[in-house]
Amino acid sequence: MQGIPLSKCNLSMVGHNEQEHENLMQSLPRVIALNVGGHYFETKLSTLTKDKDSMLAAMFSGRHELETDSEGRYFIDRDGTYFKDILNYLRDSTQLPSSDRALEVYKEAQFYQIQGLINTLERFSNVFAQKLEEKKKSRLGSDFEKWQQDIITRAQNKSLQNLTSTSKVSLLSEEDHKKIMECGDCVGPHAHNLVVSKPAKQGVIHHQETFDYVQRRFKETELVVCILTNADMKMFISITEADFRNNGYCVSFRDEKIRCKNVKLHYGIGKEECRFNLTEHVVEFEW
Repeated sequence: MQGIPLSKCNLSMVGHNEQEHENLMQSLPRVIALNVGGHYFETKLSTLTKDKDSMLAAMFSGRHELETDSEGRYFIDRDGTYFKDILNYLRDSTQLPSSDRALEVYKEAQFYQIQGLINTLERFSNVFAQKLEEKKKSRLGSDFEKWQQDIITRAQNKSLQNLTSTSKVSLLSEEDHKKIMECGDCVGPHAHNLVVSKPAKQGVIHHQETFDYVQRRFKETELVVCILTNADMKMFISITEADFRNNGYCVSFRDEKIRCKNVKLHYGIGKEECRFNLTEHVVEFEW
């Protein structure tokens, strides 16, 4: 489809808008004094508006009323610790922060919507790791943080109730919770005969439990059910363990495997094992 040609009227309107924008820009001083959360800067208006699609360019386009502090400096209510790095990039795109500052500058670049700096900083290893982590969390859905908070709240309530300095919370994926609540048929002649495998100092220990006991235990325990597949549950556990440790919690995670050991013998052919199995994720806090 061919583009619609600009009429003289359209051209006149474009010229008028450009002129209006030019007039608005001229209402601002060429050198801008800034107060960014208590950090003071001076720079050219052309530097602040260099990235035309950024929030800074929009703020200093002349179209918006800007707040000033008591000294007449334009005020931005944002921590200004890393604003120097933002200005340095706008002045010269080769001026990049050191790797130890890159992640915080990346967050500021996202806030100010400076896409060129965002793209450049994503090449830094620690910034890319952060982006990857955010992507994983996005895949887990909007309830991700709610489940994490639920784990902490249940563990704290349990310790307050029992007056203990340690507490445990169990987690199940939606898939595995459905298995234990609905039971399902077993290939063997009897009900599920379960074996629980737990990690121990000397390898793995195994013990038997009836299906009824395990089902009752899950109904009575501090259980968090995450609406996730088993594959995504592994990702959730990995991210949550890292988040809890980064937030200062003394916490350990372990997986306990629960499977049915019943088999059905097919004489002359072999045997068929029961497919019932699930993973209980146990989170233990020490306060």
